[in-house]
Amino acid sequence: MGACHSRWLGVPAVVCLLLLGADDGWAASWQVKRLAGRDYLPVSQLASFYQMRLTVRGDRGLMLSSGKRRIEFGKNSREARIDGVKHWLSFPVLYFGGQYHVSRMDLAKTIDPLMRPEKIPGLKPVHTVVLDPGHGGHDRGAVNRWGSEKNYNLDLSRRIRGHLQKAGLRVLITRSRDQFIPLEARPGLANKIGVGAIFVSVHFNAAATSHSLATGFEVFTLTPRGAPNSHDTYLTRRSFSAERGHKSDHASHVLATSIQHAKLGLVPMFDRGVKRARFAVLRGSAVPGVLIEGGFMSNPRDARLLHTVEWRERLAKAVADGILEFVNLSKEGTRPKLLAQYRAAAAAELAGSPFDYQPLEGIGRLVRPKFPGLSGWRRLLPAPLGEEMPPFRLEYEPAGWVQLEMWAAAGEDARSAGQQEESFLSRPREWPDPAPAWPGLRGWRSLLPPRGVEETFLLFAPPEGAPVDPEAGREQEPAKNWILEFLGKAL
Repeated sequence: MGACHSRWLGVPAVVCLLLLGADDGWAASWQVKRLAGRDYLPVSQLASFYQMRLTVRGDRGLMLSSGKRRIEFGKNSREARIDGVKHWLSFPVLYFGGQYHVSRMDLAKTIDPLMRPEKIPGLKPVHTVVLDPGHGGHDRGAVNRWGSEKNYNLDLSRRIRGHLQKAGLRVLITRSRDQFIPLEARPGLANKIGVGAIFVSVHFNAAATSHSLATGFEVFTLTPRGAPNSHDTYLTRRSFSAERGHKSDHASHVLATSIQHAKLGLVPMFDRGVKRARFAVLRGSAVPGVLIEGGFMSNPRDARLLHTVEWRERLAKAVADGILEFVNLSKEGTRPKLLAQYRAAAAAELAGSPFDYQPLEGIGRLVRPKFPGLSGWRRLLPAPLGEEMPPFRLEYEPAGWVQLEMWAAAGEDARSAGQQEESFLSRPREWPDPAPAWPGLRGWRSLLPPRGVEETFLLFAPPEGAPVDPEAGREQEPAKNWILEFLGKAL
């Protein structure tokens, strides 16, 4: 992003700003303001530039919409949804002077490449895809009861390769067996090919705990220079380092988004978003490169899914479709398919089936199939209707997407919130828990007899024939006094 004119006199400056493609002749004057030490632009000007309608949603944020395109921003938030997919911005959207503002970097590196992907500068036709199965050898990656991540990464990469080869692409793989390759060497194969190649590193995710709530798909691209990673709230000296991968920032982000749209559209899973990170394989890739995460091995539900051959084949097909959409963009200039288009195709396929699908009202809006003989079909669901529905689709339940969109509309990643709570509870406390005041009184309720005082309640009463006081010769006392004395001696 470059400015052809800029004056800083303590007031907002009008700059001539080119977004993508310095030679496309499509320029606009932007009202740039210096907020929180960075350049920001009014969202209203984005709406005018992209010819979209602006709708303010109170304190929640605002939305830009036009036809099938939609951008949603949250107030003071780095989360945005562009065409239905979550994206993590470099800096939060700010509300100032009665207007919402988005950072200049996010406009250049995130929003404009997705709104006008055909104008990515220097994008050459893609003819080779380099797949990188993460980990290998002594580096097992994440591990669960079903297996090691390194094996899943290799299996998924081989399946993706098969789909891409059928489409006529040249596909190379960094490792074809269980061997360790240093991180710095992995993008080297793609760098040797150079122009016309893309790099895709394949991984599965994991949380700190073995039975985590965290779930969903995410894709990473290299963090732009001068911006924090998606999981960070601060800048470091490394944030301003120039990396080889920065020259492909625009193309890499479009490639990642194309894959994420296909994954969510063909294998409905919780959307963790398109994120930024400075992973070694992304820093060292001189060609457009991304790192995909295919679900959480630490989530029992995800683990059972990714252990099935059918599910991995379905995920491989989705990743391959997303890559092919980017290849078509590089060759023909056609925009990659959006999430809504994938879902419309799935709905059309279901509409052509001989079965009648009708939505149910209520949580998740499940689809009730009118299959003959399917009485008690609710028992087939992995959770009752009153509970949170799983973030994947049953074969006859395409409306599971509705629940995912409801989570997204809430503006909060419920699964991530659960993961944060888990990490908070599992981390060591600053001060240890105090020792019990009466260590010998553990399980004292089990010492109490089962019958109540004067038969009025069922907890406190001495057993029949038992002495109220251990001292011999003492007269029996009412049950209530026995209880008080028992507790008094114990305490």
